[in-house]
Formats: sequence, structure tokens, C-alpha cells
Amino acid sequence: MRVVEGYLLRYKGGVWAVKGCDHPQGYVVALPREIDGLKVKRIKEGMSIVKERFPALIKYYDKIGFEVPLIPLNESHVIDPFTIVPKDSVSREFASFFPGVGITGSMAYSDSWRDVDFLSFNPRDYETLLRMRNEGKTSPLFTIQENEMETLDSSSFRKLKQERVTEGVYKGMEYTFKIVECFEFPPVEGREEFHGEVEILREVKPHTLPVVYLARDSQGNKLSLTSFRTRFADLRKGDKLTVKGTILKRRGGFLDLDLDIAEIVSLL
Repeated sequence: MRVVEGYLLRYKGGVWAVKGCDHPQGYVVALPREIDGLKVKRIKEGMSIVKERFPALIKYYDKIGFEVPLIPLNESHVIDPFTIVPKDSVSREFASFFPGVGITGSMAYSDSWRDVDFLSFNPRDYETLLRMRNEGKTSPLFTIQENEMETLDSSSFRKLKQERVTEGVYKGMEYTFKIVECFEFPPVEGREEFHGEVEILREVKPHTLPVVYLARDSQGNKLSLTSFRTRFADLRKGDKLTVKGTILKRRGGFLDLDLDIAEIVSLL
């Protein structure tokens, strides 16, 4: 079993969410999702908890390019989303459209949930989601929770959420559908701060995580925008963004403007 984005762990009395696809042997990169009964939605909040309560976990990992929490698998219990059975009739019905889909999020480890998180490794599930939206079987998600706001400004966050088919409402059930298609990132060999405008030139991998876009900055330099977060999925060719963040200079000349560690991202 390969433990990647979308899997959950029980570790040190809490529930942790696995981040990304690249992990050192015997460890996974993960952030707290629920600690002492309190849900953690923001990356910055999760990192603050780790630094305060679990500082020994934080290590530099060259595939990511900065310090991250590395959780030892031999001290954890892995919650496999693909062994979780949907716990109500609506989520079971929705899951029936996607053979082999997994359940992650609160439903995977708790008896209470506000929405349902699905996990898939099948890129074709996006076509099913798109068809269901076009047929009116699902509707856009207009609600925003304050604790999920991070990086994107509120107007950009709301606009993108409403346009995505990987988030929506099915028969009153709010859902998020995460499709993971792992991408091999070269190691990071340098970093450069970035603050400016970028325009998307090509949607390299816009629907599955990590999303990848070829972009150009205002000086004409080409670089890639990447993210493991659903909020940055389904951007389009021609979209322009203001980004304050860091370019990870990866081996082979791959310039990676990682939106997940950006301080500010805003649609223009």
C-alpha cells in the first residue's frame, strides 16, 4: 500500500492528514487534521501545532525543499480510505457512480461530519463529475467555512469554488472529490522569492493532484505553478494571478512556483 495524499494517520492521539506523494522511506509527510477534538484546516495552523508540540518531527526533505513534519509509519496507524464504507445513503449513492472510490476526511475516522470527502486515483472520474454537473445532478458549492480560508483572497476563493466540479452538492450532501495522480518532482536545489503577476499559458494537469500549469511572469520568464490543494484545481489558460511566494528551483531546470507555500494568491 502506497500512502499518499488523501490518506489519514492516527498518531500521538490525533488524526493526521498525509500530504503529497513524495515521502522518505519509513515516513510520511503529514499535518494534524484533528488534535484534542479540534479540527485543523489551515496549513499554517497545522505547522504551528507541530512546531509547538512535536518539534522533533520537523526535518528538511529535498523533494519538497523545506522543513516538514515526518511521521514514522511504524508508530502510526494508517487509515486506508479505500477500506471505508460510506456511512449514509446519500454518500453511498454518490459513491456508486465512481467504482473503487475511497472515503477520507471526517467520515473516515469519526461518527460526525459536515460534508463528505472522496478520494480517487482514477483521472476518468473527473469526466463523470463534469457530466453529473452538466446534467444537473450536482450543483455548485456556494458555502464557505471561515476556517478553510487561506492563501487565496475571499473573492477568488469563492469564485473558484463555485466553478469546480470536484466540489459541489449532491442531494443536499456537500462533497469534495480529490483525484490524486502522482507526479515525480525532482529534488530542490535552490529557492527564489517571487512577488508578481503570472499568466497561465497551458493547463498541463489541471484536474488531478498535484495540479500543474505552465505559466509566464511579467518579464516573460516561463515557470510552473503546482499545488496539491483542490482550491487551485481547474484554473484555465489565460487566467492571471498575483502571487507572493517562493520559486523552488528543482533539478533539471524545473522552476516550481509552489502555490501551497505562497503567502498570497489572488485572481486578477
